[in-house]
Amino acid sequence: MAYISLYRKYRPATFESIVGQENVTRILQNQIKSGKISHAYIFSGSRGTGKTSAAKVFARAINCLHPVNGEPCNECEVCKNILEGNTTDVVEMDAASNNSVENIRQIRQEVVYATIDVKYRVYIIDEVHMLTTSAFNALLKTLEEPPANVVFILATTEQHKIPVTILSRCLRFEFNKISENNIKNRLEYVLKEENINYEEKAVGYIAKLADGGMRDGLSILERCISEVDDVLKYENVLNIIGAIDEEIIENITSDILNCNSINVIKLIDSIAEKGKDLRQLNMQVTEGVLNKLVLSNNNEKEKLVKIIDKLSKLDNDLRLTTKPIILLKSNYIELCNLNFNNDSNGERVNDISSEEVRTLKLKISNLEIEIEKMKKKLENNASQSRSVRKEVEEKSTGLDTKNHIGFTKQTKNVNNSETDEKLERFEDEESFKKLVIEHGKIKVYSSLASANMYMQDENLVIITSNSFAYTVLNTNESLDIIKKIFEEEFGNVTNVIIRLNGMEESNSIPKVEKELESGHTDYTEID
Repeated sequence: MAYISLYRKYRPATFESIVGQENVTRILQNQIKSGKISHAYIFSGSRGTGKTSAAKVFARAINCLHPVNGEPCNECEVCKNILEGNTTDVVEMDAASNNSVENIRQIRQEVVYATIDVKYRVYIIDEVHMLTTSAFNALLKTLEEPPANVVFILATTEQHKIPVTILSRCLRFEFNKISENNIKNRLEYVLKEENINYEEKAVGYIAKLADGGMRDGLSILERCISEVDDVLKYENVLNIIGAIDEEIIENITSDILNCNSINVIKLIDSIAEKGKDLRQLNMQVTEGVLNKLVLSNNNEKEKLVKIIDKLSKLDNDLRLTTKPIILLKSNYIELCNLNFNNDSNGERVNDISSEEVRTLKLKISNLEIEIEKMKKKLENNASQSRSVRKEVEEKSTGLDTKNHIGFTKQTKNVNNSETDEKLERFEDEESFKKLVIEHGKIKVYSSLASANMYMQDENLVIITSNSFAYTVLNTNESLDIIKKIFEEEFGNVTNVIIRLNGMEESNSIPKVEKELESGHTDYTEID
């Protein structure tokens, strides 16, 4: 038998085995038991939270010959046929690669026919937000007048990109991120089933890395156990993932706060000697400071926010330099010498010699020149890319210039003069960022720290040069948080738009050209 990946091998077969989504599964089971099956559902949430698994269980449960308490038996002929993919009445479609209007028209032609061996014909459409505008319009026609024996389950990680006309005709279920403890328990179950010994600390760290996604947790676990002979150890996980021991991160964080720059430099050198990614180090240190910020008192918050702000900006510079260790050392020494941490005599701790300072300043100066040259080069590339895209756009006709829910379509170019003329700097930017902190949204704040905020008509536009920050901000959860906090204090806003600075634009031109050819006009910046 061919090898089966862990996430497929241990995919939930019942609602009960779906971890961390009890509220969703309970409602679905109640609908099945009562026979009140809707014609269309939307399952939204982060990747790896069980959306597709729940859809497959639901498809079997509503067609099962012998359901028990809303659960499929997985033993009857119908359940087995669905499990083995031997029926044409349960269709799975990936909208990322089947997003054209022709694909939806094919479904419209099929739904008029009676089912063969099941009660309901079920269409499971993954990543439904990737459908083109024309495809959504075609799907809307079917949802408006659905056949009695057809059920649509639309799964998405970006619900805000789905037209409101579609949303209003579906029952919506939000799949939350799975807790570390639930992921850890599931991973331990898998390890026991696979007869693999393990250290509890190792499994706990994998659960943390999974970031609320069970599939990601199982994928990381699979990578780790493939290189383990007898026992899965914490050190094995660190080496395979390329992460740095949390104890070392804690030491660096404490040394920065205590102005112990000598220890910080020693720890950075030891990490570099092991071949670890220094950008990964900076990200883990940032996370460590964020954790301290959550537990800090009001007197400490200001200095911790300053550190987070500098670490966030440093992340972007580390991508541009060819000598990250020098840049990292210089910035961490600067953090140690910030005028907010004094010794017992009220004097700033100074443990770096004058000669070392002069040497570092020279190296910093050279690095700054290097980074500026790199930025200019990237800006020139971006300018050339904009010219290419403009030519492509001029050749295309009849494209809808708005996305599906009324967001003004945003091109990647934040330096476009026509667009920028409409941007007005949001004067209360700092006040807003402080409000984000006060609401306890630390992750969102750290991503906003180095970003700029603007108003464009009734839209809030946030522009960042940090690709990691862009990824964090451009999620349903972050967008909802920003919009809610903004409207509580500053009034209504139509949309929140996140842009990545145009310096990375040249890398994404082929994608834009492809989408223009296919007629898919929603090409918001993707990291």
